Amino acid sequence: MQLSPSKSTTYSEENNLIPSNPIGTQIQLPIDHSSPEMRLLCFAQSNDLEQFSNLLRSGPFDLSAIQNQKRFTALHYACFNNSFQMCELIINHQDRRENSLQNMENFINSTTNDGFTAVHFAAFRGNVQILTLLKLKGANLKATNKQGLNIMHIGAQGDQPNTIVFALVNGIQLTDLDLNGGSALHWACFYGQEHSINYLLPLIEKKKPYYPLNSLDSHQFTPLHLAVQSGNTKLVKKLLIYGADKTIKGYGNKTPADLAQENDFKNIYNMLTKERGFLITYFNLKQGIKRVRKTGLELMRFGGFMIFLLLSYYLYIVDDFIPIISDYILFGITLLFFIFIVCSNPGYQIRRQEPLYTLITAYDHQDVCPICNVVKLPRSKHCDICQRCVLIYDHHCPWINNCVGAENHLIFIIFLISLDTSLIYALVNTVMQCFIGNENELEFFNEDFTFWIILTLNIFIELIFVIGITALIVTQFQNIFLGQTTFERFAVQNQTSTIKSVMTNSNKNSLIDDDLLSPKKDRFVQCSCKNLLNFLTNGITQRKKEQAIRI
Repeated sequence: MQLSPSKSTTYSEENNLIPSNPIGTQIQLPIDHSSPEMRLLCFAQSNDLEQFSNLLRSGPFDLSAIQNQKRFTALHYACFNNSFQMCELIINHQDRRENSLQNMENFINSTTNDGFTAVHFAAFRGNVQILTLLKLKGANLKATNKQGLNIMHIGAQGDQPNTIVFALVNGIQLTDLDLNGGSALHWACFYGQEHSINYLLPLIEKKKPYYPLNSLDSHQFTPLHLAVQSGNTKLVKKLLIYGADKTIKGYGNKTPADLAQENDFKNIYNMLTKERGFLITYFNLKQGIKRVRKTGLELMRFGGFMIFLLLSYYLYIVDDFIPIISDYILFGITLLFFIFIVCSNPGYQIRRQEPLYTLITAYDHQDVCPICNVVKLPRSKHCDICQRCVLIYDHHCPWINNCVGAENHLIFIIFLISLDTSLIYALVNTVMQCFIGNENELEFFNEDFTFWIILTLNIFIELIFVIGITALIVTQFQNIFLGQTTFERFAVQNQTSTIKSVMTNSNKNSLIDDDLLSPKKDRFVQCSCKNLLNFLTNGITQRKKEQAIRI
């Protein structure tokens, strides 16, 4: 894979890493206007459909013979300008003129000096309609340019998931490499194209060595090296979650961390070098920068805590059994809601039967999840732990080993209230036991030291969890009355950039509601009881919206 010298001081002429310019930089060339043929090419270049059409009708032009010094034809320009009408006009005109199918295919597959064909330019624009038209007229969809770039490579460069899905449908794989050993993933990482990455990473085989995630190209760069070079922190984190090996040494015997340090990317450098503390990792206080699978370990941690509290009551409150009956009733209710929330459906979006290609041609690629094969509704999010899209995603709770979303949020709130009540009651009883002292006749408590150690440990654990859970309940109620979720509240910057992206890119078929595009203050920070009513009906409302989706 050839790299641009402007992206980093690492690449220089001495290292022979200077490439030809990207696909779009050489297409706007000056054209001689002295002849009708050249004027025709000029109108195609400037995307002047009206004048191009009028001039084309004035004579029997052979469009396959009209080229500039770089061998660009009118069809190349039409594809690059993303004009389906002009492409259709050119193809229909030439189709009527040619007397053989072979001649027509030769025209469709004609190459520029750099080896680009019309499908490359259409792929760069992500125009599936043009790509489909070219395919019907005999275009070679697996054509490569002089660098060995196919349409998936080009789509990755242009950040066009539509092209990537189209390429997959037509037999092109992520493992298809260019002449320098670069995959589409390498190119997407080099240019920092996040949308392309979101569609390419699910194609990675879920087994070591995650090829081509950790493969070195001929210039000794992995996708992670190139992502670091682009300076995109979000991209680097996503690659690490999917299993990118940050210890691989590439060009100049440098790891990705070395490149981050050279370019003074402090956040990326810290991400690649600093390990999270034991407590943060063990109790999942923050999501680790690695791919995570749902396991029963989180349930064992939470269940172990509750069992410890229950058994400890047997140890120091034996003479008076009546007070702890209420404890067990409260804990029993809590355990019941715990089972409900663990087994509940948080509002997983229903996976659709339509192929991903059908979805992405009907909706904007940002509204489609390539992993779940669903059209994402507003405020839904793909959970990296559950590997599912969740309606009105609030957060993934490691204690219940489940997501909290539109359909189980209310149960989660009730569970928190029940748990907090039982813990406060237990804390009061435990503190009262301090005044009563050790009146236990069990042989185990013959030593006061043992009694006070267990009592103190109970108070400490109960107090910590009471404070934490109370704060969580307050936060949840605040979110409810503000009409927002935990994820939205603590990701305001990401939310803002997402809204701007949706406003720019959503098409007429998109399911993005008008209220999503309203100012943030109107959506999330107007406290009202209406938000509480919306919260109670979120599950039903979102399912109705999901059922209303039509292809």
